[in-house]
This record gives sequence, structure tokens and C-alpha cells, in this order.
Amino acid sequence: MAEVLGLPIPDTYEIIFLLTLGLILVKLILGLYLAVKVRRSKKEENPVAPLFIGTVMLLMFLWAVSRTLFMEFDFFLTKFVEATYPDFPNVWFWKFGSVFASVGVIAILFIVDKKILSNKFKGVFAYIMLAAAIVQFAYPVDDYADFVVASTIGIVGSATSFLIPILFLYIGKKTPGLRRTAFTFAFGIIIYVLGGALVSASIIPMFYALGLSQTMVYLISTSMKVLGLLMVAYGTTRFHF
Repeated sequence: MAEVLGLPIPDTYEIIFLLTLGLILVKLILGLYLAVKVRRSKKEENPVAPLFIGTVMLLMFLWAVSRTLFMEFDFFLTKFVEATYPDFPNVWFWKFGSVFASVGVIAILFIVDKKILSNKFKGVFAYIMLAAAIVQFAYPVDDYADFVVASTIGIVGSATSFLIPILFLYIGKKTPGLRRTAFTFAFGIIIYVLGGALVSASIIPMFYALGLSQTMVYLISTSMKVLGLLMVAYGTTRFHF
């Protein structure tokens, strides 16, 4: 650890760890905040409100658990060494992290379709993502090539999650009274996803080429994720059906 004026300065690895830990805490805090809102929304006549808020609350908690498992996978088990990804128990932390991340999104897709859009799509999007999550979890991973295949399966399933902002943009367009909150929720998801994409292996080198350090890219990524989560929570608590 370097020092400036006699004070210890965390290195890049430590900063990224702290940013990840902070993101987990934000998810937990927002989950607890939504839990309070669920109790208050039960006093409303419309039963859909507490169900929807409760589902987003579940999403926040599951994403916190998922990120905790991924943090263990990245920082303590594999230390970002790809060759160790398929090893036991590393791969199981990754698999369970992927499952927890998917379940919350599946629940949102199902509730939005079933309760808000009057079963317009028959739950097909939720079922597609559920099938992908099951196949990814069950896929045997014995070496890094298998890990890549399992990751690709997860990407296919995760692509379905992009339907969440699309569905909310659709709701906002069709229902003027819900436009502001629906768009806030939708763009919150979009900003969160884009924040995560910044640090992907295929994108982050472009930022290095622009002169940005790894620490700066992760700081921007985490900031976007926090902003996205705040927008999602805001839109959720003001979404009146």
C-alpha cells in the first residue's frame, strides 16, 4: 500500500473491493427501505402495490446476496485468475451467485406481466430466463472452456432482463399518469446495466485507451449502479396502479 503525506493509500485492488462492498450495502439499505414501504402500501386498496414493491425488495436483497457470492469468488477464491474459475468450490460460488441474480429478475418479469400487463405475454419471458438459469446451473463445468459455455448460457438468459425497461417504457407510453415513474424505473435499470457493462472484459480496454485508470472506470461503474438503484427504488415506491 502506497503512502501520501504519511497516510496509507489503498491500491487498485483494495479500492475495487471497497466499491463492491459499498454497492452491496446500498442494495441492502434499499431493500430495507422498500420493506418499510411494503408495510405501508398494504393499507392501500389495490393489492398489486405491495406485491410489486415486495418483488423489487426481493430483487434488491437477492442482488446483494449475489454480489456477495461474486465478491467471494473474485477477491478471495480466484483473485481474478481465470484458470481457477472452474475449480471447486470456486465455480459453485459463481453458479449460486448467478442463480440469485436471475431469480429476482424472473420474479419482476412474471409480476409485471401477470399483474400489471394482465398476463399479456403469458409469462413467456420469465419462463425463458428461468430455463436459462436452470441450464446454466446444471451445466457441468470441468475446465475453463466449460466455464465459458456456462457463462454464454447465462448471457443469453440475462438478455431477457432487458425486457424489464422495455416493458416499463411501454407502460409509461400507454399510461400517461404513470409515465414519469415508469420511465424513472426503466432508465434506472438501464443505467444500472450500463454501469455493470463498463467493467466487462470486452469494454474496459476502450477506457484504458482513453487514459482512464482501472480505479476510475470502476468508480464510474459503481456510481452508475448506485444511481440506477436509487432511480429504481424511487420509481417503485411511486408506481400507483
